[in-house]
Amino acid sequence: MDAPVIAAPPVLDARAAPPLLDARAARVAVDDVVALDGLTATTRGDRVLCAGDTGALFAALTGIPRSASRRPAAGAAADDAQDAAPGEARVVAGRLAIAGRDVARAAHRAACGAAPLDPPLPLAWTAEAYVGWGARLAGATARAAAELAPVALARVGLGAAGKRAVRTLALPERRALVLAQAIATAPAVLIAEDPLVGLDDGAAAFVLAALAGATEGRGALLTAARLDVDGPRGAVVRGATDVLVLAGGELAFAGAFAEIAAGGRTYALTVRSNAEPLREELAARGIALRGGPARFCAALPEGATPRDVVLAAARCRAAIVELTPLF
Repeated sequence: MDAPVIAAPPVLDARAAPPLLDARAARVAVDDVVALDGLTATTRGDRVLCAGDTGALFAALTGIPRSASRRPAAGAAADDAQDAAPGEARVVAGRLAIAGRDVARAAHRAACGAAPLDPPLPLAWTAEAYVGWGARLAGATARAAAELAPVALARVGLGAAGKRAVRTLALPERRALVLAQAIATAPAVLIAEDPLVGLDDGAAAFVLAALAGATEGRGALLTAARLDVDGPRGAVVRGATDVLVLAGGELAFAGAFAEIAAGGRTYALTVRSNAEPLREELAARGIALRGGPARFCAALPEGATPRDVVLAAARCRAAIVELTPLF
């Protein structure tokens, strides 16, 4: 049986609400080193999936510093782990906004709940205590936090786990716990870091159900190291109203999943020279090259192969230094 798709609200009417994510030539630096440059994208709906090299973006949106010593959680494959850029990320140029609120000025923080991937947890605390303290740090009174915690836990499928010590929770339950803390004060937007990475299908299905509860009635921006179309991860991709693919510090693709799924296979390209002649040559072969200036995405139609891309590059003397499948 196919995994359920996270329910998405209708595509936003741009006249009624600002885009969930709006970037205009945004530049993100991590410890003064540029990690993401020229990000320009305006999303259309309330379910945004950012895939690829998303560590710097997540850090800039949440204010959670990245650690160079970070390792994937137990059970996570090495190639599934997010690239961990060290230090503090911030917007240093251009504009980056969440739900119309400026990220550079941290104006969006009050409207967002952040769920980082497997943060250190107080193992002796109960689940309710952990979520409750998260609510208090977000501004709730002690009494209000005590009331909010059980509600948030129930939303993510941990309603019966409130009095359990965090140390007794399995990895998927801990992922759900972090989601519960992120939504305890009912933020307008949930920002969650690769919540299904490293999980088998059964555990991923549990976290997927937790995500469905956590995102009901609010916007969601999720990150993922890879775009997978099968199983629970595929449900996240198919449920997204907008997909952004980041590679090498640039935006390789922005659009709807259907736009790239229509191709036989979708590939990420890094082009060092003659990118525009390559774009024209590929267009003549029925292949659209999207993105730039150096990182691109190309959906190959039925019957086309990567060889067609290589032949087009040779014809126009374009230097391709990377050609790898996205999914």
